[in-house]
Amino acid sequence: MNQPEELNHEFEQDQFERELTRAMRSVDPPEGFAQRTMARVQSIVPVRAKVLLMPRRVRLWAGGAIAAALLAGVFFAEQAHQRRQREEAALAQRQFELAMRITDHALEHTRQQLWDAGVRFGN
Repeated sequence: MNQPEELNHEFEQDQFERELTRAMRSVDPPEGFAQRTMARVQSIVPVRAKVLLMPRRVRLWAGGAIAAALLAGVFFAEQAHQRRQREEAALAQRQFELAMRITDHALEHTRQQLWDAGVRFGN
């Protein structure tokens, strides 16, 4: 920013702060405000809440349905966990078998190089 823009920005900021201070000043409430407010609050008639009761049979069915849903959720979560463990075990087995093939290949290559170099070992 150049100098005139900075001064203009500071002036606008100072003016905003003055207006904000003036708007936030403490103002006394009108005469009788507290009495009118309290009278209005006290004149409100509380509404009685409506309570809906389910018949006992419906409550039993609802409880049973909730329990069955929770049990099914636990069962399916356990099945998913076991499936994931089987998949991870199968992946680990495939990785192990690949590592063994690579190792066997590297050892065979090394044996061949030693044989070609005239180093004899074993049968």
